[in-house]
Amino acid sequence: EVFVFTATEYGKSLIGEAEHMVLSPERLSAEEMEEQIRIQKPDLVVDATHPYAELVTENIRSACIHTHTELIRLVRDEGTWDGGDITCVSSAKEAAEFLSRTEGNVLLTTGSKDLAEFTAVPEFEERIYARVLSLPDVVKSCDEMGFRGNHLICMQGPFSKDLNTAMLRQYGCKWMVTKASGMEGGFPEKLEAAKEA
Repeated sequence: EVFVFTATEYGKSLIGEAEHMVLSPERLSAEEMEEQIRIQKPDLVVDATHPYAELVTENIRSACIHTHTELIRLVRDEGTWDGGDITCVSSAKEAAEFLSRTEGNVLLTTGSKDLAEFTAVPEFEERIYARVLSLPDVVKSCDEMGFRGNHLICMQGPFSKDLNTAMLRQYGCKWMVTKASGMEGGFPEKLEAAKEA
């Protein structure tokens, strides 16, 4: 049997049901992960979390160490890209600081997790168009931060180059903010769209 844990019902819906699979949409703490490993006694734990789910990855690693369970971490290939007109920063906070020294509209495609950092950008309510998942709690959180109306784009990706290009043009964006999320995260399509727009 395979035991699959996702952090949300949405994550569960992406996996789907399968024979010999037990699927649980529970966000587990490090202690709960360790408890599940002790109960299920798996031969192997596979960490297939999102590349930016650093805390979850650390919790899984810790639980496996404490239970002496073998762990494999699946990591997305980030791919390669040429320098072009790209500014690289190491965090959402640095991206917001960079944008604070610029002008023009921004298509923010990093999701809702670090969205609060971008409220530090002057006139963010008018400049930033945030693309996030269309989940009720995400929409509520974004609204509370000041991202609303046509500045809140609720969609599920990944997106094609053409759709990204159309969004950049629709909102008159001079900037696109993304994570280097690899092929699975639609990074090449975002890069090509930014170049074209």
